[in-house]
Parts: sequence; C-alpha cells; structure tokens
Amino acid sequence: MMATNKTDKKSDFNLERLLQLFRACKDADGEISIDRYNDAYDELCKLFYLLGKVFSFVASDVEEKVNILRDYRKLPSESQHYQSIQSMIKYEVEHKTTNNKKKASGCRTLLRLHRALEFTYEFMTELGKAESSSKMSTAASEAYGRSLAKFHPFLIRQAVYLAVHTLPHRDQLMKNMKIEDVEKGKEVLEQIVTEQKMIYEITQDLYAKNNLLDLP
Repeated sequence: MMATNKTDKKSDFNLERLLQLFRACKDADGEISIDRYNDAYDELCKLFYLLGKVFSFVASDVEEKVNILRDYRKLPSESQHYQSIQSMIKYEVEHKTTNNKKKASGCRTLLRLHRALEFTYEFMTELGKAESSSKMSTAASEAYGRSLAKFHPFLIRQAVYLAVHTLPHRDQLMKNMKIEDVEKGKEVLEQIVTEQKMIYEITQDLYAKNNLLDLP
C-alpha cells in the first residue's frame, strides 16, 4: 500500500471527525485513552499541514511522538500499562522511567503532544472569534505566544512569528478546512475547544501532581 502524502493529508481533513475523535478520548471516569488520543492527533496533523510550512515542523514532531506512543502500545510486556494517560503515568512514576536517558519515555513523549494541544485550542479559539477578512497571522501569533512559544528558544520563536504572515485570511482558511457553513463551523470549533480543554486540564493536573511538567 502506498504511503499517504502530505497533500492527501491536507485534503482529507474533517472538522466534524476531529470533534468525534476528541470526544472519544475520555471515558465517563475521566480516563484518557492513549489510542484515541493518538487517533485525534492523526487528524490534528492534517490541520497543521493545512497551515502551511510555518507549522510543518509541528506536524513532523507530532507524528514522531504519536509513533513512539504507538510503539509502547505494541510491547506485549507493557502494553496494558499504556492504555490510558493515567495508567502510563502511574507505571512510569513507579518504575522511575519518566526521565529515561536511553529511550524517550511515554510521559516525556506525551508532554510534547500536550503542549501542542494548548496551541491548537488557543488557535481554534482565535479562529472562531475572527472576522471574515481577518488575517490569521495575528490569531496564530497570539495563540503561539500563549502556548508553544513558552517552550521554544528565541530563534525558533522569531522564525515562527515571521512565518505566520503567510497564513491567509479567515474565510480562505475555513475554505481550506472545507468549512462551507461558517456559522456551523464556528459552533463545531467551539465544541472541539471545549473537548480539548477538558483533556488538557486533566493531563495538566496529572503531570503537575507527579512533578512531570518540566521533563527535559
């Protein structure tokens, strides 16, 4: 089977599917499935590619991290410990492998995805508030400044702030995202942000309680 290229990924993005995938991440007890989390990130990657070269480095990094987590799920001896974010943290904290020097731990890997999730919901919030002809460079800059910029060195931050000026205005971006009904699209964006924030806050609390927010 031929590998899916970046053009295919961009054209296949679906906002409604993204909402359903994030809704499927969390069960009634608040457990966050790592498999469903990875599936949601597969769809998010398509959005990152839609944003162009400015966020292609985010997409590449996300794909790498998702693959690492999927590899943990394939290990016969450990797979069950990586079913949820909660079970993964408990297992790695107990076995003191969260800062493994030989292999990227599940906790360290997911922390990078967790940080990117903050950018995503911040950007979607700005997109939903933007006017029809608003340039999305401002929205992306503000979302980036409140999220990923906190973890990037100066040169990368400057490169991102410069590169976001290639983003189109709101209506063109929504068209690229295949959002035909703008008002309906805004409603779906708002619902996605709500789901993402719940997942983010649960994860943030878990990492904070276990002193894992500063994993190198």
